[in-house]
Amino acid sequence: MNADSLTTNISQKKNAAYLSLIVGFLMFFLKIFAFIVTGSSAILSDAIESIVHIFATFIAFISLLVSLRPPDDSHPYGHGKIEYFSAGFEGGLIIIAAASIIFFAIEDLIFGIELKKLDIGAYLIFVASIINLGLGLFLVRIGRRTKSLILEADGKHILTDSVTSIAVLISIIIVMITDFKILDPIIAILVAINIIFTGYKLVRQSFRGLMQEKDEELIDKIIPALEKVRRDDFIEIHKLRAWSAGNFHFVDFHLIIPEFYTIDESHSIQRYLTDSLRKEIGSDLQTMIHFDPCKPIYCSYCSKENCHIRREDFKSQIQFTKENCLRDFVIEKVDN
Repeated sequence: MNADSLTTNISQKKNAAYLSLIVGFLMFFLKIFAFIVTGSSAILSDAIESIVHIFATFIAFISLLVSLRPPDDSHPYGHGKIEYFSAGFEGGLIIIAAASIIFFAIEDLIFGIELKKLDIGAYLIFVASIINLGLGLFLVRIGRRTKSLILEADGKHILTDSVTSIAVLISIIIVMITDFKILDPIIAILVAINIIFTGYKLVRQSFRGLMQEKDEELIDKIIPALEKVRRDDFIEIHKLRAWSAGNFHFVDFHLIIPEFYTIDESHSIQRYLTDSLRKEIGSDLQTMIHFDPCKPIYCSYCSKENCHIRREDFKSQIQFTKENCLRDFVIEKVDN
């Protein structure tokens, strides 16, 4: 990613975050007005979900600004992990919002509910659901394009808000037609269950990042990239690990090279592999390579020409497969 692309990436993230925050406030006031007009518990629950959206979006916006800071002396690996804190926090807030929805819905089931001016409420909630649907899809798309977990999480949250609004709208229309008022809190409970599931997924995703769970998608990109730039003196790769934090990706592995190589030659390989992998994966990739010297047992797997320490003829290369690269490699277990 060049400087212009990086600047565009950051600008898209900030603009998307601003838009989410502004729309969040507008939707909250719209839904509160709809609740005042109708007295619907489902609409109130929808408004409560919007309060969480505003609070979570504000936290997400602050987290986004922090995550975009470059690495410094105190944070040499960057600030990307704050995105996982934000996503987990937002997931937790979604679950709390769902619990609140269930509480108010059960209260209405027990004590009953008085509804009024449902037609006005239906129009207002329809507008809110359409706006949130468009905003949610937009944020998820921008989040994935810019690799921002914060924006993607915020977009998913807003999509759940849109689902809530649509379900509430359907319940209002049915109540208007049938006068079956108990449907209002029942719909609220069903929607809350869906919201809890979404919140759980965000919390789970947050834990994966904070615990540095291996990035399978990144690994699946790294291994073919390593094979693509392979040289005849790259004998074998093992103990490959990869994880991500926000926009930053980290990869480390062991590489077996001829034992007579100097430190300068090893550093040259480090630069070559880092530059090559960044061209394939992106400029935000950081690599750490541990160089292991070859042993006589590797001779039959080494294709380097004019090797003055060779003891056996070359037979076949050790392939850079996922299975080989991820394990603590034992040469005896490789088939000729």
